[in-house]
Amino acid sequence: MWLTLLLPLAAAQARPDAQQPTLKFGLLPFASPVALFERFAPLRDYLNVQLGTQFVLETARDFSVHVQRIETGDYHLLLTAPHFVPIALDSGHYELLAAYKEDLSTVYLVGRDDPAADLSALAGRRIGTPPPEALITLVGEDHLLKVLGDQAPAPTFVPFPSHNAAIHAIASGLVDAAAVSINVARLDINRGVPVRILDETPQFPGVGILARKDLAEPLREALRETLISMTDREDGSDVLRVMIYAGYKAASAEDYEPFRAILPRARQYLSPVSTEP
Repeated sequence: MWLTLLLPLAAAQARPDAQQPTLKFGLLPFASPVALFERFAPLRDYLNVQLGTQFVLETARDFSVHVQRIETGDYHLLLTAPHFVPIALDSGHYELLAAYKEDLSTVYLVGRDDPAADLSALAGRRIGTPPPEALITLVGEDHLLKVLGDQAPAPTFVPFPSHNAAIHAIASGLVDAAAVSINVARLDINRGVPVRILDETPQFPGVGILARKDLAEPLREALRETLISMTDREDGSDVLRVMIYAGYKAASAEDYEPFRAILPRARQYLSPVSTEP
């Protein structure tokens, strides 16, 4: 079941025309629905005010459903993982508008008082991760196994529904460490979660934002310009500050081509399309 959250705009804000169609803004389910909606509601409201649109936020119960909806063109505006961008482009439904302004990496977290000094300390330990098909997970597993080598005891990777769940599993004792997105890690550390960053992988391009091709071309171009220019506008910068978000930059399909090599591994974890409603 898809999840939808439509929060009313403040009375002082300009409201979209009541006759405007409702448009779906689909979010990659990298955190709980509540956390996602709280974080991206300011962006949704900003787009609605700036463009006179009526976007509502949606997410999916897992990555499999998210990808299925990408392939059927269910979302009008889409924020998705780097390795799912080629899937969206190949579907024929979407064009790339922008990318997250900062590159991403997988970071390895341990408890604040854990004595681990480097990645070698994670040999043979339990490592919490987001779902196994997440790019952060795939990159994190590959990098850690390469660092540890064949002679060290292999760690056990324990998947959780989200990055946040993997992080909080450290404090609850379910895992000894976690491999998660640097952005989610920073947010939780700033909120006082008792973990610290042990190390991180090399960086790679961040999430992409895509628009469905059947949206009017002027609207697609306005979306692109509005997203990319947020950091140059006072009202846009205010929204990004509330979101604790770096903003967006111009991007091309070629930026995401290297992720095609990892797609077969990701797809083996994705469930086949369900015939159930």
